Amino acid sequence: MPTGKTLLGSSAFRLGLAMAALLCVAGAVLGVRYFAQAAPFITTDKGDYFANEVVTITGSGFAPNTFYDVPVIRPDGTIVKGDGTFIPGWDTVHSNAAGAFTYLYRLDGIPGLYEARVYASPWDGIRSTSPIASTTFRDGNVKVFAAPDGVTFTLTATKYSTTDCSGSGSTNTYTHVDSKTFGIGSTESIKLQAASTSDQGGSFINWTSSYPFTNLGGGVICVVGFDGGGGHEYDANYGGTPTPVPPSPTPTNTPVPSSPTPTDTPVPPSPTPTLTPVPPSPTSTDTPVPPSPTSTDTPVPPSPTSTNTPVPPSPTSTNTPVPPSPTSTNTPVPPTATFTPVPPTPIHTPTPHGVGGKVLLPPAAVASQSNGTSGGSGQTVATWAALVVVAGAFATGGLYVRSRRRSR
Repeated sequence: MPTGKTLLGSSAFRLGLAMAALLCVAGAVLGVRYFAQAAPFITTDKGDYFANEVVTITGSGFAPNTFYDVPVIRPDGTIVKGDGTFIPGWDTVHSNAAGAFTYLYRLDGIPGLYEARVYASPWDGIRSTSPIASTTFRDGNVKVFAAPDGVTFTLTATKYSTTDCSGSGSTNTYTHVDSKTFGIGSTESIKLQAASTSDQGGSFINWTSSYPFTNLGGGVICVVGFDGGGGHEYDANYGGTPTPVPPSPTPTNTPVPSSPTPTDTPVPPSPTPTLTPVPPSPTSTDTPVPPSPTSTDTPVPPSPTSTNTPVPPSPTSTNTPVPPSPTSTNTPVPPTATFTPVPPTPIHTPTPHGVGGKVLLPPAAVASQSNGTSGGSGQTVATWAALVVVAGAFATGGLYVRSRRRSR
């Protein structure tokens, strides 16, 4: 039993087939429409031509690289080659890879309506056979000119399918006409109407021609079509000498005077021309400067007292110990010894002060002691005793100070 997934796949497949078939049908329909639109056709570069002009016939949409016969039926029913020889017959053309061709046909002055046809080559000449493509054009047998030369005007032309300008016709208006050509067949007619005033302001006078026409009044004439005999010329005459149209007031043609600003006057050169070379300075930078006498390139001799010479040690080396003082620094001297006077004592029993146990005595005491006398005043004795005490104090204080300095 098929699963739901299988059924879904089968339905999608059928839907795809249906869509493909629909696309094929649509493509076929569009292809048919395309080929229907691309049916072969021929055209001419103009609708009306002057006598003896060359008509350019262009074909498109034909089978590529195929030969075709192009007969051109003239207004008198004859067919001639278009190479200018006017030999009875027709010409054969060859289409290119795109199915197109170009054919040139020269007119010989037979006015009227021409018909160009295209048949597969070779064509048997039977005109009742329907052509692959066809078109018509006219040899301009009615030619209109403005007179005198230099005049232009507005022309209204109405073509009729009758020979007396009656019935309904096709009307066209042309402005600034100096010449115009129309192709009118032998069973047709054309009504020409000139404006009452030319573009230059002249009044319309009349129509003139060496060929027949019917004057309908009001500047209107009727010309009957014809076959053979070349073109017929008709002049629309206006009065007055054509006045040239003055130029536009816009001063585009008037030269503008140059500005007073002397932009065209050359400026004289400056009094100090930049082309004069400046002489070099007397102290030219090109002259080499001699080196200084004290050149940095000359090596400086070393100093006599070189830092490399070792300095001998000092004779008094700091490594030599200082012997201690004989006097001990631990024995303090009573501070009152220098202020309290020592009472006089006999000179022969003094307290030894000094150095080495020797007693310093004044000369008078020594003399009197050596003489064994005690003469003299008490004042002299007291004075010398005070000097002895002071000397001892100074000696003892000096030893103390030296001891303190060494201890530090």
